This record gives sequence, C-alpha cells and structure tokens, in this order.
Amino acid sequence: MKRIRKDLLKDVLKDWALDRTVIAPRRTECGECIYDTFDDAGFTLDIAKPSAPPKRSLFPQSEVIFQIEQGGYRQVVSSSPTLIFGIRPCDHKGLLQSQSFMSQDLDDPYYRTKSESVLTVVMACPGSMSPTCFCTTTSSGPWAESGFDLQLYDDGDGFLVEIGSERGRDLVSSGSFEDIDDAKAAEKIRAFQKAAGSRIPIIPEVEDAMERLETSNKASDEVWEGFGKKCITCGGCSFVCPTCTCFTVSDRVVSLETGDRIRSWDSCLYAGFTKEASGHNPRRTSALRIKRRHEHKLLYHKDRDHHGGLCTCVGCGRCSDYCPVHIGLIEVAHAICSAKDSAGEEKRYSGGVS
Repeated sequence: MKRIRKDLLKDVLKDWALDRTVIAPRRTECGECIYDTFDDAGFTLDIAKPSAPPKRSLFPQSEVIFQIEQGGYRQVVSSSPTLIFGIRPCDHKGLLQSQSFMSQDLDDPYYRTKSESVLTVVMACPGSMSPTCFCTTTSSGPWAESGFDLQLYDDGDGFLVEIGSERGRDLVSSGSFEDIDDAKAAEKIRAFQKAAGSRIPIIPEVEDAMERLETSNKASDEVWEGFGKKCITCGGCSFVCPTCTCFTVSDRVVSLETGDRIRSWDSCLYAGFTKEASGHNPRRTSALRIKRRHEHKLLYHKDRDHHGGLCTCVGCGRCSDYCPVHIGLIEVAHAICSAKDSAGEEKRYSGGVS
C-alpha cells in the first residue's frame, strides 16, 4: 500500500501532466468547483460535488465524427492520454455505466478509444457531499469497489492510496509515494469505509419506487401528468447526469466542398427526440417523456447493469440540485411512493432528504 502527503500532491500532478492531459478539480473565480485541465493556481482539494460530472472527457458535449473532403467521408476517431483526478465514486460509476452502454450492442469507437486512454484516480467520500447524495441507495459509493486505477482515502495530512490496476501501480512509482504497512493501511481503509457509509442515509423511497416499478411496471398516471405540467424542458437534468448518453447527429457546412458531421448531447425530454420521419411521436407529451426518463433510470437497465448498481442512477443527486422546477429523481421517487395504489390506499412519506 502507498501513502502520499497532501503538500506533495501538486508536484505529483505536474509530473503526471508531462506526458498526458490531467483533468483535475479547479476552483473558478466565481467560487465554483469544476473538472478542468490541471491548473496549479486553481487546483483544489475542496472537491465536494462539482456541478457537472467528468463524463465530457470521454463523451464530449460536441465532437466531429466525420469530415467531408473531396466528395468522400473521413471518420474522425480522436483520443489522447488523459488522467482524471479526484472524481467521486458516483461519477466513476457513471463512467463505467456509460462504458457498458456504449459497448453492449455495437462498438462505439469514439467512446472506446477515449476510455482506453484514460486513467482514473478516485477520491473516496468521507460522507455526504451534499444533502441530496444517496449513493448508498444505488450501490455506487461512497467508495469505488473496482474499475479504477488509483483510489485515495483521506488520512489527515495525506492520502492512503489503493492501487486498482497495473497502470495505477506505475503512477505511484515515484519517490513522492511512501510505502506503508498493508495490514495497517487496510484496517484504516475499512474504518474509513464503515464511517463513510454510516453518514450517507439510505433513501427508502428510491428503493420502494424501484420495487413498485419492477412489480407493476407503472406508477400512477397522475404522477407523470403532474410533473409534465411543471417541466420546462430545459434538458438540464440530462446534461448534469453522469450516465445520460443521449445524442443527436447533425451536419455542418464548412465550405462548398467540405463539411463536418457532429455528435452532440441531446435529451430524451426534448419534444423532437423520438419524433419519427412519418411525423408520429410515440412520446408526444412532456408527461410521457418524463415517465420514460425515470423508468430508464430506475427500471429498464437494472438487469443489464454490469457494475453492481441497482439501476442506471448512481445517486449523485444532481438532477434534484439543479432542476429549476424540482423534478429530480428524489422528488419523483417520493411522488411515486406517495401516489394512491390500485386499492385506493395512499402511502405517504415524510419527504425531503434526511
């Protein structure tokens, strides 16, 4: 096992940045924490929960996938050695979930080439990073169990370093990392995990909503109609979600002889997302689109999850944090479980996050 002092971390990141792009938490002038190219002056260990997950490192918000030149198409598959430092376990689980999705039916070379060249350094959470965290409910935190290269556990003035891969072992070969007794380190990590898990409450409404959807494959239509009337179709919940992978493809004319085919983020909440060439739209209302999104998160991918989670949601709570009209997954789960059942009985929950 290895350990590194916090005051040596910047120097290590500088060394790692010599032969790869390092994406790390940075504090902006407005005080917001974001994942961006490592910057010595802006680097912060006060990570909490950045507003946007690091998924754009593998799935950019917009990328050219074909270029049209001399009357023909040329595929553009680009990647470069990259290291993502300090991502939270829920966001790391989101990367693994997205990787599974992008490879389960057809190979997506744009995502795959980037994922193959990315190293991940996870920062285990000592507890809730905000009142909306519920990673313990979705089995996606507060520490990562597999799939990482390195994982850091806060140990006061330093970090215990768990090595998850041979590539990770190569990262800690410098003298900045000290060897420590494996047994003592493992004991400290177990104590960290036990304390961290106890500080993030299980949200029973989320578990019950998953069970209700799985057993009856539906929730009250009144639930979806109510949220449909509130939704302003901004798509923000999709863009801050670590596992959303919806995209659209468009062509851009560059000149009379050249052009680009571009893949960009999209959202299943947009009215035109499922509209067919015939003009028929199977999800013509906002209520149907909200229903489809949340059944996708809580139900449809449960049996195909390759990484031990209960559903496609990783419990980061960002949808509840940033939806301007309060249609996050937590609020939806509360509504599903509070709706009248088939016998006319009403099951009520206290609401909120404990």
